[in-house]
Amino acid sequence: MCRVLYSILGDWDEAEDQALETFVRLHRRPPADRERLGGWLYRVASNQALNALRARRRRQRYEEEAGHLALESHPSEDPAAVVEQDQERQRARTALGRIKPRSAQMLILRHSGMSYAEIAGAVGVSPASVGALLARAQAEFEQAFSRAIG
Repeated sequence: MCRVLYSILGDWDEAEDQALETFVRLHRRPPADRERLGGWLYRVASNQALNALRARRRRQRYEEEAGHLALESHPSEDPAAVVEQDQERQRARTALGRIKPRSAQMLILRHSGMSYAEIAGAVGVSPASVGALLARAQAEFEQAFSRAIG
């Protein structure tokens, strides 16, 4: 689960925090259908991560407007490549935050190596519809990503 959360958030500490929060929610309010517990966990975790990503984006915007954005230093031989890679990741996260939550969730789960059946269970759709939904999600992501570039 942390790997999926990390792919959304890009921060292991925050991914672990969100995983812990997911299990706290499981303890406080378990799902009625315990047969789909794995899907429920991934859905709750990815929704929380997307919410955290949106909150982070809002916070960054406020910090930039106030002039308090701190630059991170990256030990690398090619600082320009590191900056470009960080910008690419940020654009991808921004694009994920702008598309429908279910679309973002499906793309992240697929990118994390989950099968169509596992994705269907996590999102609550028919396994037969996962391919078409992923194609739509990919198109939605590409459009949001291209807007993030421009």
